[in-house]
Amino acid sequence: MKLYYSNASPYARTAQVVLREIAIDNAELDPQVIEVPTHPFDNEPEFLTANPLGKVPCLILESGQSVFDSEVICQYLDAKFNHGKFWQPIANDWQLRCIYSEISGLLDLAVALRQEKMREAESLRSDFWWSRFESGLSRGMQWLTKRITEVPESINLININLICLMDYLSFRHPEFANFNESLLSRYEVFTSRETFVNTKPRD
Repeated sequence: MKLYYSNASPYARTAQVVLREIAIDNAELDPQVIEVPTHPFDNEPEFLTANPLGKVPCLILESGQSVFDSEVICQYLDAKFNHGKFWQPIANDWQLRCIYSEISGLLDLAVALRQEKMREAESLRSDFWWSRFESGLSRGMQWLTKRITEVPESINLININLICLMDYLSFRHPEFANFNESLLSRYEVFTSRETFVNTKPRD
């Protein structure tokens, strides 16, 4: 299998963390997956054939079939190699699934704001969208601060996405990285794990 990723993508990082966490207890998995660094703008033919959307991450199975996006890849790896342990705490709890969805939405806003900042360098910035993305991030992080204690302190897809979100905000949007104690407390539970240390976002 091949996992296409880019170093700065928080979406790709969630898949990389899941892959590494599962490999800790599943020696057969790690050699099976080759991680392939790519930049979506390079338009590599194999990558675009695998994912016509041109987005990372993308997992190519041994059969040649492709799996995307990050949420689908994480749930596929978890179900296939981990008996669903990372998704089970969430699957049947609708409030936890709302928190999971909230974090996914915050990742979307953070990436969209990053793209708007890149447009600013080209004098193409939209004040309307800039303000909307910032407002959404501010409201969403306040909401998340109040709800994160509902999430079990175990390795699960919510906590993996949370750490990836917090690191991405520190990396691209430090103005949003003044985290509340409840989020910092949860961050400290996981941030020293090698699976997170070895996948820190970078250019």
